[in-house]
Amino acid sequence: MMATLFMAEVSFGQVAKWLIPPVYDQVDMAKGADLVITQSANEKTIWDLDGQLLSKTKDELSPFVEGRSVTLGNDGRTVTGFFDDKGRFYPLKQCKRAYSNSLFSNGYLLVEKDDGFFAFADSFGHLKDGSYKNAYPFSNGYASCSTYKNMIKLKDAYHLLLDTNLNEVAFSYNGKDFDSSDIDFISSVNDEKVGFVIIKRRVYFFNGTERMITPVFLTKDETNLKNQAKIEDDLSVILMENADRTYSLSAKCGKEGYVTIHFNNLLVPISIEKADGKHEYRQKEKKPEYFTHPFKLSYNQDKWGLSVGDQEILPPQFDKIIQCVGDVALVKLSGKCGMLKAFKDEQLRLSLNKGNDIAFRHQKFETILRVDLPKAISSKNTRIDMDPSFGCEVDMTSAEKKDTEFGNYVQYNCVLTIPPKLPDEMYGDNRNEIQYPTHVLYDGLTSPLILLKVKGWHYKYFNVDINAAETTVSRGDLTFTFDINAERNPGETVYPTNINILTDSLEYEQEKLSEIRYKCKVFGLREGLNNITIQIIEQGCPPASFPLEITYTKPSLRTKKENVEIKKVTKVPVTPKPHIDI
Repeated sequence: MMATLFMAEVSFGQVAKWLIPPVYDQVDMAKGADLVITQSANEKTIWDLDGQLLSKTKDELSPFVEGRSVTLGNDGRTVTGFFDDKGRFYPLKQCKRAYSNSLFSNGYLLVEKDDGFFAFADSFGHLKDGSYKNAYPFSNGYASCSTYKNMIKLKDAYHLLLDTNLNEVAFSYNGKDFDSSDIDFISSVNDEKVGFVIIKRRVYFFNGTERMITPVFLTKDETNLKNQAKIEDDLSVILMENADRTYSLSAKCGKEGYVTIHFNNLLVPISIEKADGKHEYRQKEKKPEYFTHPFKLSYNQDKWGLSVGDQEILPPQFDKIIQCVGDVALVKLSGKCGMLKAFKDEQLRLSLNKGNDIAFRHQKFETILRVDLPKAISSKNTRIDMDPSFGCEVDMTSAEKKDTEFGNYVQYNCVLTIPPKLPDEMYGDNRNEIQYPTHVLYDGLTSPLILLKVKGWHYKYFNVDINAAETTVSRGDLTFTFDINAERNPGETVYPTNINILTDSLEYEQEKLSEIRYKCKVFGLREGLNNITIQIIEQGCPPASFPLEITYTKPSLRTKKENVEIKKVTKVPVTPKPHIDI
């Protein structure tokens, strides 16, 4: 597809720019944040979508959750700190990952300290007060923990449930408050805001919305507290770990019934089985990350390109289009990865001869080819690629490259070859249009094919003058001479020419008297109008035609004299159109 726009003999092409140079082994969108991660030699670099380098690290990066990405050391367990979604780093010391979990939840990160106790770090990198013998990450506003009443002697362990202010949740039922020593077990809270608490061996639902507990029965219609679910053995025995790393807990209801509760590896309830059926607790649906963008991908000969609608931005040249987000694309080019941006309102601008129409006097025409660039694209690494077989030979050694405050440009000296069928006058259609297919190469990218268009004509710098004094006619045979007069520029070389005579079936003879004078004999003129064309042919150029109208009158009975009149058919002279700046 041709990416062109034609106005005032200037042609345009779409442009893109590297925001992250293609020098990295890998590039990906960060999971959970509008950031880009590049990687080379085990070093990761964090960028924003404007190509601003934010930070570097050799640690492993966890997905961004709640705007934070936890960093892990080489052992995969040491927590070195975390990045926020602005690329700012918050260090943590003497911390390890807890339960293979390295994600923030409800504003906190659960870590295991080097002393073996668990603690919570807030989103600013502060370890909060409180050390726990065991703890689970916050889930739906609560965290299940256990600690010691006597931290010095590590005695009197007890269970507690923390809210997001790190305050302990108090439990009561039917007006009776329970002491921490009464609590045997506290689960995490699931997405239905349901948890489970075992108090004095009896099992309760915990409603995280209302902070209330209610007894667990075998059926929903049961109300007798004697039949409340309760555990029959030590918790370490009845809380069974399954092969899939989930847990199950069974509690007896009345004389024969049992309730079984299933938890995931972080003690979040996932289902409960009772006499009246099994209930699977709903989990929040994790929506896949979806990035909008305007691009369409093109493919040709194992390479990929980018378009927006019907407008080609970059033709197929990439090993891979990794991902597109907004107006940027993560790509792989020549084995290396980077990120580029497509510009909607900035274009490459190509012009020949300053946008003016071209008057070809000879086979060759020397002029200037110029590429104007947006300020975002430097001229330093820009050049054009044009096949000389289309008639434009560019002197690459003449390149002039400049970056200015108003814009950047590259220009070359070039030589145009006159097209073989170029007319010698200007028409209102496309007969005078000349096209030069061109690519612009910049910063390792190749632009779409740009049809650089100009208008031109074969300028007849010579003229044919008939010598009336040397014109004779006898019995319908015409003899005349003509001179070739050239309009030459100072110092211009005299180019050799050949003369052709074209007639409408008349016979003729042609004789060269000198370099500029010729004699022509035409036999058997017809009475009335006869057409003859004198063609002047310069090597490599289309013929320049000078049509003549010859009016012949036969002898009359009265005068017995024949007459001939030679008249040149004149055309309106062509003048170049002024260049129009747009």
